[in-house]
Amino acid sequence: MWSMASEDLAVTFEISAVQASIGSGILMAGYAVGSYVEATLTNKIGYRGAGLLGLVLMVIGTIGIPLAGNYNLILFLRFLQGWGILWLVGVNSSVAWFPAKQRGLASGVIGGGLTLGIGCGGWVATGLTNLAGTWQGAFSIWGIVIAIVSVIWAILMKEPPKDLYPADIEVKEEAPVHKRINPFATIACWLCILILFFNCWQLIGFNSILANCLKDFGYSAEQASTAVLLAGLIGVISTPVGGTISDGLVKKGWIPLKARVFTTAVPGFLVATVTTILFPVLAKSSFGVACLMSILCGWGVPVTNATSGVLPMDLLQDEDAAGRMFGANILIGCGGGGILAPVISTAVAESWGWKACFIVLAAGALIGVVISLLLPKFKVRK
Repeated sequence: MWSMASEDLAVTFEISAVQASIGSGILMAGYAVGSYVEATLTNKIGYRGAGLLGLVLMVIGTIGIPLAGNYNLILFLRFLQGWGILWLVGVNSSVAWFPAKQRGLASGVIGGGLTLGIGCGGWVATGLTNLAGTWQGAFSIWGIVIAIVSVIWAILMKEPPKDLYPADIEVKEEAPVHKRINPFATIACWLCILILFFNCWQLIGFNSILANCLKDFGYSAEQASTAVLLAGLIGVISTPVGGTISDGLVKKGWIPLKARVFTTAVPGFLVATVTTILFPVLAKSSFGVACLMSILCGWGVPVTNATSGVLPMDLLQDEDAAGRMFGANILIGCGGGGILAPVISTAVAESWGWKACFIVLAAGALIGVVISLLLPKFKVRK
């Protein structure tokens, strides 16, 4: 929604493209802070309570943006919107219903929903803007839709039961007594934070500039929104595929942690690195090629979403510590990458052109490859 409306926003509030891109970063800041708070609140009020708080804030933010007459107020409302992205609640409350051998796929399916939303956003925004006539009208309509869906979610949401699978209970009973793990004192925690940082660096950066890049290449707003849609839709496939690959390797005898990091590094970050570098070179040739490259660029990083949710447990072997670590990963990793990527990529594009912009995004994905392969060395042994 934001990326499609950013040019009109810049005109409405007389701001630069870089200032408009701050709105994408602020959304991720709200997402990061909200996820960390949700991780803390779920122990007290459950997933349903923490999720409802986030959804209420998202509704307020979405409906409030078109009513605000000040850009600084809009940035605050974007922060509230970001709080309502319930990836942590969605993943943790859903994965808990499945046995260990299926949790990678379950995490991938939920992650696929996230990328579906990103992809559909551009298409929905273009359609609603054409329907309403203004970007403000598009936000208002979508705010009402989110409010309705939030009520449905509140009615249907059920907390996962404790100790659902005997195998998990046996593991807990056989586990040796040890002092509480401080995840922030482990190198593994900070490496996982960097993985999510570069995940958002490529994914959020790519999605925030894709529409404007294609418009600059001479494509129409409808064509640009179609490419954004395709980049998101492929993530709906690649995210559960990532979970399936890692689960399949575990079934073949791979150590779970090594299966997760291989999936993160090769079909995930490495694919993203290569395709992101090639995008500005090939996308200019025709709309069909631009769509194909959008699909290929959208494939890689969502694969890593399927493994990011289970890596903390694989590394720490402690449910409480893994939960706190995951919340911190989103707070620092997604927050940092999501805030910086849209602003820096837009600034680089304005100063040095689109090729330089995509090289910067690809460099982050390449660093993700290296960090992922290093992770098994830092598994907590005791």
